[in-house]
Amino acid sequence: MQKPVIVLFFLFSFQVFSQEQKLVILHTNDLHSNLTGFGPESDYSPLSVNDDQTRGGFARLQTLIQQSADENTENNLILDAGDFLMGTLFHPLEEETGFQLRLMKMMGYDYITLGNHEFDFGPESLANTIQSALDNGAIPSIILSNIIFSDETGDDKLEDLYHQGIIRPYHIVDRGRLKIGIIGLIGENAAEDAPASNPARFGSPVRYAKKLVRLLKNEEQADIIICLSHSGIHRNEKGEWEGEDIALARKAKDIDVIISGHTHVETPEAIQINNTLIVQSGYNCRNMGRLELHLSGYQITGHKYQLIPVNDAIAGDESINNMVEQEKQLLTAKYLNKLNLSYDNAFAETSFDLVFDHVSEKSNLGAFIADAVHYYISSSAVEPADVTMIASGLIRENLLKGTAGLQTVPDIFRIVNLGKGDDDIPGYPVSKLYVTARELKKLMEVLLLMHGSSDDYFFFFSGIRVYYNPKKFLLHKIQKIELNGKVVDTSKSNNQLISISANAYLLNFVGLVQKYSHGLVKLVPKDKEGIPYTNMKETVIDFDDSQEGVQEGKEWLAIIAFLNSFKDINGNGIPDIPEYYKDPEFALVKTGSDL
Repeated sequence: MQKPVIVLFFLFSFQVFSQEQKLVILHTNDLHSNLTGFGPESDYSPLSVNDDQTRGGFARLQTLIQQSADENTENNLILDAGDFLMGTLFHPLEEETGFQLRLMKMMGYDYITLGNHEFDFGPESLANTIQSALDNGAIPSIILSNIIFSDETGDDKLEDLYHQGIIRPYHIVDRGRLKIGIIGLIGENAAEDAPASNPARFGSPVRYAKKLVRLLKNEEQADIIICLSHSGIHRNEKGEWEGEDIALARKAKDIDVIISGHTHVETPEAIQINNTLIVQSGYNCRNMGRLELHLSGYQITGHKYQLIPVNDAIAGDESINNMVEQEKQLLTAKYLNKLNLSYDNAFAETSFDLVFDHVSEKSNLGAFIADAVHYYISSSAVEPADVTMIASGLIRENLLKGTAGLQTVPDIFRIVNLGKGDDDIPGYPVSKLYVTARELKKLMEVLLLMHGSSDDYFFFFSGIRVYYNPKKFLLHKIQKIELNGKVVDTSKSNNQLISISANAYLLNFVGLVQKYSHGLVKLVPKDKEGIPYTNMKETVIDFDDSQEGVQEGKEWLAIIAFLNSFKDINGNGIPDIPEYYKDPEFALVKTGSDL
């Protein structure tokens, strides 16, 4: 009597298991607080279409998310692979308001991981941001699997959030008949790029991934495993994909999907390594990725992938735009008013793009920023600097002409937006130290060596001309150095001190000089009297010694001051960037022979 029931049960089970399923994953990475569109922001018109060339903006992104939710009402996941904070004027408010996390939850984000830039202000600041968001609303679930907390103080608040389950090592979520396991990782390179995360640190991504994948498969019985990996991929010289997430896919083979971040690349198609799909959407909210998985039962049998541009073809969501506008008013009152700046008013214009390439010395934007900071120190600080430098890794966005060429404060801040000092104005403070002429030559030798080691270590200078022969041996490439048109005596007998300015973060690079020269070069940062610094905070330039304490300067304020010094060429009352910067002279000059 029981046999028909048993047969029907197995037939029903087989039909359920073999049914086709679909899972749609919407994803972003490296949003960097780009709540508004840019390129330039004065052109951004989120509520109308086909009238500008700007990219990004959360109002437009919300429209894309909602469209997908309307098309696929059941099996949606909305994910972010880290570095959602840090990059615009909005981010300095986050510790106080937690606005962006709350906004992302309202937009439908389900799970996010943390990137290196979430730790830019330290783990306690990050904890304050998360707590502020929780105090004022709901946030997406935060998944971070490989963080290791310290017994020391300095990361206690963040560790408390971990113990409360606000931050989790993994999570299981049901979508339709699917049981999905989600993990989140910070990669090795990203961990190196997060020095302010101390005393918290990060374990091996591969080791943690393997351990969690076994747990999710064997104990949690997950059907699919998705990894939010702030590790990255890139193309090699042959055009082939490589990087930490490629290696992760090969070593942790049961991961089905890697949502990648950190390296700011776009994957026009999903990359398949064995049975793992890897995707990345670019950066600064330029695109949203849409990965559609087709499953038979619980096995992925196919997929479709597309990168959807977040551009002016999309009418933005009005409610999200209104919330961003309110936050804009708050940051204006908090920061810009005290600097006599406004958010929306154009104060400069350009008839050409100033663009940046991480691996090219022919970057007119790099030369422009170096000159801007040099001008700023010479015109505003108590004492000028001989040499000013900026590293490629600290330049975050281009300065684009757009439709009318009009530039506003948020356009300038996007260019050099990282860090903070000891005041409440965002941005790393401008600093200065002294080296001997011979040390300067050795430094330039090492910087040339570093150029090929990382996209972050291509340097631009002002106040100096360096002639070098790339065919010469290690540490013998520099042929001549000029300061203000005069050749510098770099012999041991010359005790002249030369001042070098950069932001406070970059001046810490002196610790890398010995590493990249394999111990052959050592630098001793000094003050103007030749006394070695014991505390690098003492290198911060005081821009007004008539006031108590140190009045810090910032690179983005330097650019604004530089722009304000230009002439109004077309008579509209707005200074114009000179044509010189379309193709400026560069400080590094290649030679074919000794000079």
